[in-house]
Amino acid sequence: MNTKVKSLIYCSLGACMIAVGAQLTVVLPMTAVPITMQTLSVYVIACLYERKQAVLACLIYLLLGAVGLPVFAGFSGGIFSLIAPTGGYLIALPVMAFVIGKLLKRKIIALIVGTIVCYTLGTLWFMFCMKVALLPALTLCVFPFLIGDTLKIVLTILITKRIRKL
Repeated sequence: MNTKVKSLIYCSLGACMIAVGAQLTVVLPMTAVPITMQTLSVYVIACLYERKQAVLACLIYLLLGAVGLPVFAGFSGGIFSLIAPTGGYLIALPVMAFVIGKLLKRKIIALIVGTIVCYTLGTLWFMFCMKVALLPALTLCVFPFLIGDTLKIVLTILITKRIRKL
């Protein structure tokens, strides 16, 4: 198969995987950001794909959502989802994929740093939009998700190890 076609298929499948992961949502009381499997999808894609493909998959996902397709959490979409208070977490996805891909030789470190990138960009945007200080933003947007994201990192390592064997 032509490598460009193969790459395009991977990018499209990656964007679809992120969209499906975004719909697997748990809304926590007292938080502004839902728990989704979107980050798990990005972790897996960033670990299995070439860095460029992983980033493109994230960008395609964002583009699909920006034009109004209901691919974001809760079947939402539109440009306003990207500029909403939680939009920084969406915008962080391609950056997260890039960072994970860049550091992939040390997978656990790569996934942790990628998560920190997502938290940082998303929380800074949340603080800007909501005009809140750092501690309240961390309380709403980071602390409730640390255990879940740690479990997603462990799951990513197990999934990608299994897929590599195939």
